[in-house]
Amino acid sequence: MGFIFYNSSNNGNISNERSYNILDNLRKEYRQIKENKIVSKNVNSNVQIKTQKDQVKSVYMNPTENREEKLNLIIRKNAHAFEYFILAILVSGVLFEFNVKGAKALIYIMFVCLFYAVTDEFHQMFVPGRSSLVSDVLIDFLGSLIGIFIFYLSYYLVHKIKLRQKGSLILFK
Repeated sequence: MGFIFYNSSNNGNISNERSYNILDNLRKEYRQIKENKIVSKNVNSNVQIKTQKDQVKSVYMNPTENREEKLNLIIRKNAHAFEYFILAILVSGVLFEFNVKGAKALIYIMFVCLFYAVTDEFHQMFVPGRSSLVSDVLIDFLGSLIGIFIFYLSYYLVHKIKLRQKGSLILFK
């Protein structure tokens, strides 16, 4: 929760700069992979390699501003969802550790995640350069629902495997 609060406390420029840095790193990695594929396909033809590299650079180094903004938005929204994905897994783990399971745990986990998403968006209203959007609350909550699903799926798969192992040990005794 502290990590989410810290990220929400950053003003819009800092937050935007971070997501653009991620976008730049992804673009560099993509470009490097693309160039490596081109080089490995055309080892003998230096002229062909150079023209293909130039084509890759022109397409991927200078994307239009609109495209870059869309990619930045996708990164920002996925970061929101991922934060709440992790939050849901952590809250689930804590509740399961205290033996709160089943529907009761689901309600608590969803409440904590939704409540924190709403308060986080409320907090962002007071941070310069940030906005508060209902769509962000929904994205955050969707991230937590995916986190809950993954946690429950992995928990019950591990639980089922343990039961099978205990059952198989009893059969062999």
